Amino acid sequence: MPSSSTLSANDKSRVRSIIPTPTKILAASLARIYFAYPDPFSWTYGGLQGALVLVADRTRGAHFFCLVDISGTRGVLWQHEIYKGFEYNQDRPFFHSFAGDECMVGIVFPAEGDARNFFKQVSSRKEIKPKSKADSAAPKKKSIAKGGTIDKSLISAPKTGSFVHVAHMGYDAEKGFTSSGVDPSWLALLDGLQAHGLDEAVIAENMDFIKSFVRDAQKSGAATNGGPKKKPPPPPAPRRNMHAQQDSTVSVTATPPPAPPPPPPS
Repeated sequence: MPSSSTLSANDKSRVRSIIPTPTKILAASLARIYFAYPDPFSWTYGGLQGALVLVADRTRGAHFFCLVDISGTRGVLWQHEIYKGFEYNQDRPFFHSFAGDECMVGIVFPAEGDARNFFKQVSSRKEIKPKSKADSAAPKKKSIAKGGTIDKSLISAPKTGSFVHVAHMGYDAEKGFTSSGVDPSWLALLDGLQAHGLDEAVIAENMDFIKSFVRDAQKSGAATNGGPKKKPPPPPAPRRNMHAQQDSTVSVTATPPPAPPPPPPS
């Protein structure tokens, strides 16, 4: 395991026993995890503290952050994949951040040396090609020449019973709209159109246009609300005795951007 100024020999031994052996550990340090949630302009301690390790997992073909419980028996407390195009920010010597699935995620290191090593390892990581015994044992498939036609023998027939009709919507002149397995929001939309005086037959005749219009509106709304996530300012520098502290929830508020104040010195 790489050297760390914050992990004892016992801590390293526990980490090795929890992280799978085929996985290579590139960096390790004590750390705390913060989230910019529910307020995107304020860091809140997530109650997660332990040994943070950067691993290269050849089985899954990706790098991961794994937070290991070194004071209990809970194993891996938190994990995050370092996906392709991952941006890792060194906001302060002791504080790093990145965009998570739902909010910004912050990592606080008690030692700046460990923080520098983490940033170096994450920034210089190389793409991992997954290794699988199943892949190596699989029979070779026919190749398609560039610019050639597709060989029908390469396309397998569907298995019997593999297609399932999960949803249906229709219109009957006597019964009106009939549906099975359809999203309730669609039925609510149709009821709303009828409430505004649109005849059922007219709605049925223009169903394709209605569906297309709703899909385009949803895409437009997603594009409007899907802008880049803003980062809140980092939390204050951690105390050196973080290893012995009791877990607690700390919220550090700050004035929203564009000019967030820096954290107090460590």
